[in-house]
Amino acid sequence: MKFRTLAAGSGVLLAGAIAAYAHSGATGVIKERMDMMVDIAAQMKAVGQMIRGNSVFDADRAAEAAAAIADHAGQLPELFPEQTLAGPSEAAADIWDNWDEFVSLSEQLELKADALAEASVDAAEASDIVQQFRALGRTCQSCHEDFRTPG
Repeated sequence: MKFRTLAAGSGVLLAGAIAAYAHSGATGVIKERMDMMVDIAAQMKAVGQMIRGNSVFDADRAAEAAAAIADHAGQLPELFPEQTLAGPSEAAADIWDNWDEFVSLSEQLELKADALAEASVDAAEASDIVQQFRALGRTCQSCHEDFRTPG
């Protein structure tokens, strides 16, 4: 189970690094959603570093990061107007073919980020939020597997 968490976390970090390069030339709603994804990756990285013991656990910072992800998740569907695939977008056309599933994953992302934020508030140490962090990471991974084109 630890390997999956580390692999998912590593994937988020790699995606963030690649995204910085890939986003050059993006404009409009595509740039907005790409920037949002970069911020989600940064928030996941911050919490992931705490969980892996690479940074000191800060319950307030973990809750803040999770709340930012939840806020972004609530905005995701509006940032994917139909067939916005131009430029450096990594969105798969399947998003619009399976819109209800995409929206459901966005809602799950918001709920799981809220759960992580709530757990973080009362957490004494990083191990107290590992379950919620993993659940959130699995939701990210699921959406990327289904609705993101390999970049």
